[in-house]
Amino acid sequence: MPQGVVDTTRPLAAPRGFLRAHIDLAGLRWNRIHLEPLGEADLAPFTSGHDLFGDASLVLLPTPGHTPGSVSLMVRRPGHAPLLMVGDLTYDADLLAAGHVPGAGSKRRMRDAVIAVNALGQRWPDLTVLAAHDPTATDRLATALAADLVQP
Repeated sequence: MPQGVVDTTRPLAAPRGFLRAHIDLAGLRWNRIHLEPLGEADLAPFTSGHDLFGDASLVLLPTPGHTPGSVSLMVRRPGHAPLLMVGDLTYDADLLAAGHVPGAGSKRRMRDAVIAVNALGQRWPDLTVLAAHDPTATDRLATALAADLVQP
């Protein structure tokens, strides 16, 4: 099985958070993505990812650590500040910005992903980071969207 691919049939998959009943749903067809070289300096230090539509508007970036194969989604809209949805890479965007590595998962991989996301934030100073369990995520998103409304 390729690195980063979750095998829900392995022993103890459920206690590790891989719930087959949440993945294998009737009528749902999954398409496995493959990370490719991005060739886009704007996304450094990320050199690989997956451009969902081929137009750089939605790009999956590898941020493993919490779970194997975890990715973050870079959202770029013309004339608007970018958003980065980091899922479970952190539970608090401020802690991520401070370089804090959360407790669950591969510390080395999470540390590398945190460093890469923070480097991306240096490249994109107006980047809004949205974490899945961050209670401030809705306020951060609202602020980013309100700023979009003010921009010409």
